[in-house]
Amino acid sequence: MKCACGKRPIDIVMSHILKIMMEEDIVPETATLRRNSPVPLSGFYYSSLNPQFIGEKSLILLHPDFTKEVASRLISEVPEVKCVLKGSPQITVGQRDKISDISHFEILEGDDTQINVMRTLLGDKIVIVKKQSKHHIEVAMTTEDKLVRLHNYLNNNNIKKATAIDGMCGLGALGIYLLKCGFEKVIFNDVNPEMIDALKYNLEINGICEGYEIFNCAFEDLEVDNADLCVIDAFPGVDVVEIVKKAEELTDNVVII
Repeated sequence: MKCACGKRPIDIVMSHILKIMMEEDIVPETATLRRNSPVPLSGFYYSSLNPQFIGEKSLILLHPDFTKEVASRLISEVPEVKCVLKGSPQITVGQRDKISDISHFEILEGDDTQINVMRTLLGDKIVIVKKQSKHHIEVAMTTEDKLVRLHNYLNNNNIKKATAIDGMCGLGALGIYLLKCGFEKVIFNDVNPEMIDALKYNLEINGICEGYEIFNCAFEDLEVDNADLCVIDAFPGVDVVEIVKKAEELTDNVVII
């Protein structure tokens, strides 16, 4: 079932994975690909160009019932698997606010590094490197949609491109975009201290060495003068009413992504 290039189709790879999960009693023998497969996350995303035939060490797997023994089998027997994580996709990893603990998926085996390459309407690309055990699951296509919404907001509003705030910056894609589209300064802020080193790395690999400040605090504690724009990209399900009120204290132009 391999392509002439030697790669296997994604359905065959997932069937191989599901067979091991059956043998290890993680799923029943009646399990199906649609209902019982672990979450397959590509180690590399480039927009919507995700291959149907996948190469070696290209998949990160996530499932709440994985064990170290199963992880070892998956890594050794399925050549396409690069990392196995234990955790539920319904759980949002990271830190939601200053009173929340930082949550992770557990790395059972392998390397959880993921690279996302996003196209932009600026004729340039943004590269974001993340650790899938620590950072919220979001593929390149979703981030691209956010960049388009931000681009349209800027095009439809006469906003001075002096200082912008990326209030919940995470890995930095939105703030990096603001710098690339002409803002003189971007203030990156995130409550999660683990995001800061990742953000610095992403700034470096995108060729950005100046024009920014980095803060590590809860958004409600952020104090900034004379901002022209504030961009808010909160975790899914977070009530943004109070967040917007705070953002409106910092600037007249607030966009929720």
